[in-house]
Amino acid sequence: MANCRSCGAEIIWTKTEIGKNMPLSVKSKETRFWINDEGQAVAMTVYLSHFADCPDAAQHRKSRGPNAQG
Repeated sequence: MANCRSCGAEIIWTKTEIGKNMPLSVKSKETRFWINDEGQAVAMTVYLSHFADCPDAAQHRKSRGPNAQG
């Protein structure tokens, strides 16, 4: 567990599919369920990206430059 260096919120760090660091908000998690092939309910915890709920997110975004796309 860590804390956001600007807003102080509890976060956890993970890596994206392409290996970039990504903060997830601990307070913005929920549990979802799905039914597997055996008919059993399986729980999955889903976290919100901290970039979506941090009041200071803009100061942590890297500039992509004037010609960057996406």
